[in-house]
Amino acid sequence: MDNTTRGKLQPYMGMIKLVSAVSGLVIASVGGLYIYINHYLDTNYPIRPEITSKATRKLLRGAALREHIAPDPQIAYMFMLSALEQIYSDGKLDESSEAVQEIIVRMAHAAAQIGEQKPAKQMLETAWEKVVDSDGRIRGLGDSESWRMQHVCRVAEALGPLLMDCGEYKTAIRTYGTALQAARAMQNNDNDSDELLLKQANYVTSLGEAFAMDKDYESARTLLSSVLVDLKKREQPKNVVDKWTCLDAVVMLDLAQVERQQGNVEKSQQWAETGLQETKKWKRVGACDNCQAHLLSHLAHLSESQENVKEALGYYSLAIKHFQETGTGNMEQMDTASRQLKQRLVESTKQPDDSN
Repeated sequence: MDNTTRGKLQPYMGMIKLVSAVSGLVIASVGGLYIYINHYLDTNYPIRPEITSKATRKLLRGAALREHIAPDPQIAYMFMLSALEQIYSDGKLDESSEAVQEIIVRMAHAAAQIGEQKPAKQMLETAWEKVVDSDGRIRGLGDSESWRMQHVCRVAEALGPLLMDCGEYKTAIRTYGTALQAARAMQNNDNDSDELLLKQANYVTSLGEAFAMDKDYESARTLLSSVLVDLKKREQPKNVVDKWTCLDAVVMLDLAQVERQQGNVEKSQQWAETGLQETKKWKRVGACDNCQAHLLSHLAHLSESQENVKEALGYYSLAIKHFQETGTGNMEQMDTASRQLKQRLVESTKQPDDSN
């Protein structure tokens, strides 16, 4: 293994296509660009204290800006790659350090955002192997148990969707399962953490989705239903939008899809309609708008599969209107499906030619 700075960086070089001139220009302007938002970044996305170089901290602050405030994952990746180069050159932190591992996960997330799923997945799988062994046990990486648990969750949240996208459902199940164990372990030490409760709800939902994609519908239904039960027990502040908002509607969409896969059309429609009503309670909330678009599409396809043409056209029309109002959903797909269905309706109502 090449232990030089260049050798350590090699796995991350060339993974994504970077325009060096543009990236260099942005990096050169770091100081002036962030002068008005340093306090916000330091408060919400603090840099680990063991990274002491001012130049490196400036690069990581620039990456945070390009991740969270003015998103540009390609430039964010370049900032972090340059920061990693400086860290390795400095020689105080190695690849197994907590600070470096956190940067690598952020780099992988940025790579995935610009469409480089394969290298992102490779980076995350390597990061996962550093904290979880082949039997799913959490390793002793890092100085504290708390950090290890947090890092397991951090890696799983980035790796899980990539595993789902490439059809590795059983691996996704194991990944989300380990993350759930980590979140529960942290919860035992911090019983009042709403964020940890949310993580657990999201992991169980993701587990349900993974089981459904793996065609274990009974396990999927059990897990997803348990999330709804827990959500009903939780006291939701009225008219307050937070990260919990519309999670129940997302779970109902998942249940609707599970029931449809098993041929339970009536139950599928009931779940979708109930979820749709939940999303309508919240106006101009991104998560709810996105979920509503999926629910309308689901109901339209469900109605069409049952030859209920007028109802299907109604849902397609609502989906198109929803896109026009919120920008969420697939306008082209809905419009094409609607036009094709209308054409079928016209053709089916044509009178036969009796001239002969």
